[in-house]
Amino acid sequence: MKYTTFYGQLPERWRSYLNECTVEEKKEALKLLSTLLKEHSLEKATEALEIASKRSHPSSESIKQVFHQLIHGRGYRDTLEMKPSIPVMPVAERGIKKYDIFFSSERSQA
Repeated sequence: MKYTTFYGQLPERWRSYLNECTVEEKKEALKLLSTLLKEHSLEKATEALEIASKRSHPSSESIKQVFHQLIHGRGYRDTLEMKPSIPVMPVAERGIKKYDIFFSSERSQA
């Protein structure tokens, strides 16, 4: 694929993305790209790829999701950063020692 005219005409961002893909990911990415280019510009597809790539190597589904957000006017929405609100819990002890103590105290009272 690297030696085709189509590959040579792709923006550098798409070429580097495809180089990082596995064989299956390349197939999915090229299917997605062909679908997007039927009705939209390569610039929008590249913009979607760049946004989807901000956090890590994106799947074709995540690129598609960002693309649809851009096309349908919803824009890209950043992921909300949640404050850590999980309370600190005491360490749970394992074993049946506490049950033995509980049941032995029940027997002594009976």
